Amino acid sequence: MRKRFPVLAALAALFLALTSCAAGEGEVAGVQSTPVRTVRPVFTSTTTPTPTVVPSDTPLPTATSVPTDTPLPPSDTPPPTDTPAPEVPTEAPTAELPSPTASPQPAPPTATTAPQPQPTSPPPPPTATPKPAVDFRITEIVAFVDGSIYESGFHNIYFTVLDASGAPLDGIILEEVNNESPVQLITGNKGPGKTEFTMVYADYRFKVQGDTDGRVFSSETTHVLSVLYGHAVWEDLIRGGICTDEAACLAMGSIHYSYKVTFQRTW
Repeated sequence: MRKRFPVLAALAALFLALTSCAAGEGEVAGVQSTPVRTVRPVFTSTTTPTPTVVPSDTPLPTATSVPTDTPLPPSDTPPPTDTPAPEVPTEAPTAELPSPTASPQPAPPTATTAPQPQPTSPPPPPTATPKPAVDFRITEIVAFVDGSIYESGFHNIYFTVLDASGAPLDGIILEEVNNESPVQLITGNKGPGKTEFTMVYADYRFKVQGDTDGRVFSSETTHVLSVLYGHAVWEDLIRGGICTDEAACLAMGSIHYSYKVTFQRTW
């Protein structure tokens, strides 16, 4: 486009020159007939130059068809949201392994505080075993028919003395305490831990007094032991099967029977 304008201007200037020359020749012919050498005009091509398309460095834009809005098919999937890209885990630093030849350095000793002993309350004193009220207690009193309930029958008291485990004890002194003339018996003279006493017409009560080593013991005392009519404790006779109740025992009148009495040490 830039080169077309100079060409057109040159053609216009040539056209004006030719026109002015023709007018001058007419005026000269009327005045002077001397032929004048006519200058032949320079041949000029009258062909209209065809504009040449000059390539340009910038390509011209081509017409692009405008896309139409094509409706998308309905979808149940919600549109994607802007999800942040997952963080790429960074590689954990690799711990430096100690050289196989290098020996580990011992850790410096740390100051430790010895635990202080806590004051503790003294343990409660052991519970003392309660001391029995007596050294010997009575474990058995029972009356029984000893041969016959008539005058030919026996009327004795058979004593047995045992330790806490049930073993017989010899050398234990038994004392009668219900009459003025004291009577003492020593176990072992009628067998291991045994001794005997013959009753006459009186009421008797016995207890453990001590032993032949001179020790004195406390003891329970028997209730009345007797063959006098109506003086015995009826439960002793009923327990031994002599009679069934108090009325039956009274109905028997004066009879003979013996007793078994056992003392046992409490420790």
